[in-house]
Amino acid sequence: MTAAQPPLFTVGAERVRCFVGLPLPEAWNVALSRVAARLAPGLSSKITWTRPCNWHITLRFLGEVEARLLPELRAALAQVEFRALTIRLGPAGAFGSGRAGRGGAPRTLWAGLAEGAAEVSLLAGRVSDALAPLGFADAREGARGFCPHATLGRVRGAAAGEDWGLVDRELGAETFASARVETFVLWRSVLGRGGPKYSALGTYPAAPGRIAAGA
Repeated sequence: MTAAQPPLFTVGAERVRCFVGLPLPEAWNVALSRVAARLAPGLSSKITWTRPCNWHITLRFLGEVEARLLPELRAALAQVEFRALTIRLGPAGAFGSGRAGRGGAPRTLWAGLAEGAAEVSLLAGRVSDALAPLGFADAREGARGFCPHATLGRVRGAAAGEDWGLVDRELGAETFASARVETFVLWRSVLGRGGPKYSALGTYPAAPGRIAAGA
């Protein structure tokens, strides 16, 4: 007989930091690692770069969730229907007081989508709708609207006269082939030194044999 596996979480007051998102192809992860490696010495600002294994596109950040609610959360996400998506990374962007390449000092540097942004936004809306009955308020980026992206780094201290256009130029130096996305994931995020560590709590497949066509 094999010993019974201990439960992943204990029922009670334990809280789990988690989010829903899309995994990125390994080739994209490798390319983004090269971009970050070139940007780190090229920018003087203090920037926390995303760990190479952590790149993803967030559909819904959930924050700290009571562990006892995870079964209901998983069940709700299992009801989200979507078609397989085709996506491709595009030009750089930024959140904050400035935009990459447009002057000012941004807070967050990211890579947007050149293909599939509308379909990803639709999926994000369906995820939010599925979670609303569980008490998760709709938080679709406020007045800015949902903007699908992969975070490159967070600016902790901007240097004067920084050439933020370098982000867009370095990202443009890489080729990102279109990729088919057939699952979304519920991830647990554990904060620690060196950045967060993610582990999958649930994986949710697209309807088989169907590809998104803008709706």
